[in-house]
Amino acid sequence: MFNFNNFRSNTNIAPMSNNMPEYKHGTTTVAVRYKDGVIACADNRASMGYMVASPRAKKIHILNKNHGLTIAGLVADAQYLIKLMRAEINLYEFESKRPMTSTMIANLLGRILYGQYRSFFPFYVGLILVGYDEEGGHVFSYDPSGALTDDPYTSTGSGSIFALGVLEAMYKDDMSEEEAKKTALTALSSAIKRDIATGDGIDALLINKDGARFLTKEEIKEILGDKMPPIRED
Repeated sequence: MFNFNNFRSNTNIAPMSNNMPEYKHGTTTVAVRYKDGVIACADNRASMGYMVASPRAKKIHILNKNHGLTIAGLVADAQYLIKLMRAEINLYEFESKRPMTSTMIANLLGRILYGQYRSFFPFYVGLILVGYDEEGGHVFSYDPSGALTDDPYTSTGSGSIFALGVLEAMYKDDMSEEEAKKTALTALSSAIKRDIATGDGIDALLINKDGARFLTKEEIKEILGDKMPPIRED
């Protein structure tokens, strides 16, 4: 069986020849479900080995007004999947005149991943789908084969081993929005402080009955307080 934990921590993109280096990529993404919605957060560092390839990478993307996707792994694969999912969702909603539920979107992404996996060229990505519908908030996590689980919280990337410990300690059922923000951002902050491939900035996406919106830098600083890690301000 494919060990996705090893994949997430050491995403080695296979070299084209024996003379080419193996680039290692790292990140941390976190998602937490609460009583009235869901929150996802991620850092802004794109890395290749010990080099910071970019300090402004965007790892959380809005798919529609009530759903978002966090990405880790190979950027080209992730960008393709984001564009494909947006197109499929828009097409369905245009033709059916009704929104897709979170489960429908989750199963659609799972089928896309499974189809590519069966071709023996899986997408090199670690994805978390977050959303809100009539059933409440959802956090769907995937392995490369397209298998999915609807979890109360999860984390992907090289810093997930640090984030998951915080999530285990702080998460509780039926959390309030403020508690969920604190839990998710504290988990990401822990990864930023301990994982060299995670850092440079924080993005946080909140989704509830009012739709999806990104938290401002000021909101994030106020929530974390003295636990705010040193990050770039530019």
